[in-house]
Amino acid sequence: MHRAIQATFRTLTPVPSLASMLAARLWMIPPRAPIRPEQEAWLAKAERRDVDAGGTKVATYAWGRGPAVLLMHGWGGHAGQLTGFVPGLVEAGHRVVAYDGPRHGATQGGTPSLLSFSESAQAVAGREGGLSAVIAHSMGASAAAFSMSRGLEADRAVFLAPAATMSGAAERFAKMVRLDPRALEQMRRRFERELNIPWEELDVVRSAHQMRSALLVIHDESDRDVPFSDGDAIARAWPTGSLVTTTGLGHHRLLRDADVVRRTIDFVSAGRP
Repeated sequence: MHRAIQATFRTLTPVPSLASMLAARLWMIPPRAPIRPEQEAWLAKAERRDVDAGGTKVATYAWGRGPAVLLMHGWGGHAGQLTGFVPGLVEAGHRVVAYDGPRHGATQGGTPSLLSFSESAQAVAGREGGLSAVIAHSMGASAAAFSMSRGLEADRAVFLAPAATMSGAAERFAKMVRLDPRALEQMRRRFERELNIPWEELDVVRSAHQMRSALLVIHDESDRDVPFSDGDAIARAWPTGSLVTTTGLGHHRLLRDADVVRRTIDFVSAGRP
């Protein structure tokens, strides 16, 4: 499939406007990650509700009682990917809330983007009456940081394999499909018009200096999807940021690693009285 897409973009190199239009359409189609049996089992145990986020009915899941902790999945993911954190958080006395972003998981409607992920997070937080912590993976961490820069409050945050910039994500996409630099720049301008926001405002490192939440970043040094340097840069720029480096877990096994789960729960729970 990738070879066919690459061949198409090579053919379209002389016509960057058409290439950028096709690239924008492809980039906005999230892959669909499978739901593992153990993830499905935890989703089935959840309190299931829909929350309105800008006219989109966003599927949400909740477990336990106590201060609310929001789980935010990444691009192409779903709420089930973070259910490995649920039992420990509930046992530690938290209410755990997760959602499927627009066009992800059980949420069928809406337009998938970092902004719509952020809008969903703020809608869920509003329904819960506030959050004590956020645990976010990959692009979900970018959406969490953007939400926090726009007023979403949480005492603590854990970013797992976070993406630092939209520009970096776009460049990785362009490299994968062999998109010409001129078409990439046109794609960027197209998204800025559609989202009505400069990409620089979606840069986590750029906005990190204003953050007040305590932050723990956990990133694997062999991550092939989002480079380790992204997580390192975020942790360095965040006033209270700290970094844990893992080895051999990659981008997704990080979410199922017992030590990562333990460190995350300990960090989130440390701020409780």
